[in-house]
Amino acid sequence: MLTAENLTLVKNKKTVFCNISFSVSISSALIIKGKNGSGKTSFLKILAGIMSKTSGNILWGGNNIDNFRDDFNGDLQFIGHKNFLNQQLSVEQNLKFFAKLHDSELALPSALNFFELEKIKHQKVKTLSAGWQKRVMLAKLLACPTTIWLLDEPTVNLDQEGKNKLYHLIQTRIKENGLVIISCHNNFFDKIGIEINLEDFHDYNK
Repeated sequence: MLTAENLTLVKNKKTVFCNISFSVSISSALIIKGKNGSGKTSFLKILAGIMSKTSGNILWGGNNIDNFRDDFNGDLQFIGHKNFLNQQLSVEQNLKFFAKLHDSELALPSALNFFELEKIKHQKVKTLSAGWQKRVMLAKLLACPTTIWLLDEPTVNLDQEGKNKLYHLIQTRIKENGLVIISCHNNFFDKIGIEINLEDFHDYNK
């Protein structure tokens, strides 16, 4: 169970969101909605430990993750807007690098096959379109298996086929005792999990 208790973020003396509280279990998904600037990316980065919260607590299994952040991070993946790929390396070399870090190289073939990357695995990433680079980024979810996925606007740059593949992949991850938290600006994932709109957690008096 992942629990947030009164999560609040203040940046440059402006309250981005305040007092967000929720609990979600494994085998489920949480959809984060809100207009641009509402704090969706910041919210995911706080969960991932990339950004510090101003106040509040995050619990995993009833324990504050501040007490075991490294272990918690070892069982989650954050896929954001920033392209983390080495443009000079091939598709396979990029994914193999991450798989080695997670000691999960046996998962590499299925990751390549699922997103139809096998045929371009020897191409340098810099030669690929934004859509195919996004598929490589998302293939890391399979190449490096974890319990928690944090996905920030994951359908950006994907064609419809890529979106459908991702949707079914998330459904499978949920069925296999995973927890998926997705930020999005559209209704594509509405039926896959419960929803939180960050605009409901703005303090307009601050």
